[in-house]
Amino acid sequence: MASPANGALERYKSAITAATSVVGAAMLLRRLVADVLPAGAPPLVGALLLLPPPSSRRHAVVIEEFDGAFYNRVFLAARAYVSTLLAAAPTGAPPVVKASLPRGAGAEQITLAMRPGTTVVDVFRGAELTWRLSGGGGGRRRADGSAGEAFRLSFDARHKDVALGAYLPFVMARVEAMAREQRQAKLYSNEWGKWRPVRLRNASTFATLAMDAELRQDVVDDLDMFLGRKEYYERTGRAWKRGYLLHGPPGTGKSSLVAAISNHLHFDVYDLDLGAVRSNTELRKLLIRMKNRSILLVEDVDCALAAAPRREADGGSDGSIPASKHHKVTLSGLLNMVDGLWSSSGHERILIFTTNHMDRLDPALLRPGRMDRHIHMGYCGFGAFRELAATYHGVGDHPLFPEIEALLREVDAAPAELAERLLATDDAGAALESAARLLRDRKAGVEEDGGWYVKQKLHAGPRRPRLRPVPVPAPGRGRGARAARRVVFDEEILLGVSRRQGRGSGRRGRGAGVRAPGRGRR
Repeated sequence: MASPANGALERYKSAITAATSVVGAAMLLRRLVADVLPAGAPPLVGALLLLPPPSSRRHAVVIEEFDGAFYNRVFLAARAYVSTLLAAAPTGAPPVVKASLPRGAGAEQITLAMRPGTTVVDVFRGAELTWRLSGGGGGRRRADGSAGEAFRLSFDARHKDVALGAYLPFVMARVEAMAREQRQAKLYSNEWGKWRPVRLRNASTFATLAMDAELRQDVVDDLDMFLGRKEYYERTGRAWKRGYLLHGPPGTGKSSLVAAISNHLHFDVYDLDLGAVRSNTELRKLLIRMKNRSILLVEDVDCALAAAPRREADGGSDGSIPASKHHKVTLSGLLNMVDGLWSSSGHERILIFTTNHMDRLDPALLRPGRMDRHIHMGYCGFGAFRELAATYHGVGDHPLFPEIEALLREVDAAPAELAERLLATDDAGAALESAARLLRDRKAGVEEDGGWYVKQKLHAGPRRPRLRPVPVPAPGRGRGARAARRVVFDEEILLGVSRRQGRGSGRRGRGAGVRAPGRGRR
């Protein structure tokens, strides 16, 4: 028979067990209600359910303006991103904001900023995140003595993973993309072994470029694919670069295509003048000093390499031309820049060579794998002409179009020539008639200003004549010694005019390539 004390103990244990079960069920219910209860629910509902206040269920990230002695990059990105939220005018935007205009920017680049103590709300993947700007406390101060600012990003505790793992990386990537789009590209030129920048103000784009529509789309797709293949280049062990060889007659838009590529990718352009490079070592230094996400341009590469030897050697069994003081950059140095070890010194780079005479290039520069794409910029077709007419005069159709289309099938005309005629007047009809007259005259064999320019440039040789020492017997005294030091220019003898004299010639032999008429030998 159980004693009264044992019965009371059993009842106490049962009560404790029941109370524990009730408390556990209440905590589970409370957790479920807290997850589904909207943020705007009345506080009384949470109080009846014994829920903590909303402020205790929110987490926050503080982003200060300074990180030690330097500006905090996350703060700068947050300020730029919040400016876009204010411009979009969401419902949670503050009623008063600050407006500023960066130095050198246009009126369309006015930026908005929050005032200290104000908030703005953003929604990302269903999570509500609140940005609040406050004045900084202690720590580093600005140059004017004012305290730095700080952003406080607050969010619900259940969205912690979204806010830290996805939202902040999204903000950084978004600001970086905006900076690339708004950035003004620069044009660099080499001078005394250094790059000198200026603003690239060429407004050429693929939309305004006079070229075949299929070729244009092919180039754009190739560029976009190049930008998105970082993992591919890393996986295959190749340098993240792309090479293009633009060839074709003058005036066909090769330089305009380079500007269009720069504006499409927002890349800087490094215009390399090989004639100003003093050695292969200087060429490598210039290559190392280039920034990533840039274009290296070598225009008229056939002229730049006309006098360059293949190697820096004093002659050899392989028949290579000995290097001299006139030969600054060798072909082997240029090829190492294209696909040698030094070509891997940067990433996201595009190499562009242009030439009017592809047949003059060394075969080593054209072999497969050295230049990824060969793009032929040919004479103007009717499709390109229609784009020129639409761009310059807004003309989509005209009675002269059938005649111009038939003429373009029979005669060659560079887009630059036709564009010059279209730009000569604001009258669309007169401009089209001028372009048609140019094609008619060319078909009839009547050459005008534009025709002789293209013909002469097509047949132009290298920019600088090559030097050829004249074979002479063993050096001796008198005239033989002076002849041994004489240098003859090939082109001057062919033209019959002595425009330059070789260095080091004798006193009486100076300038004796062509004797003036009426003067005999003394």
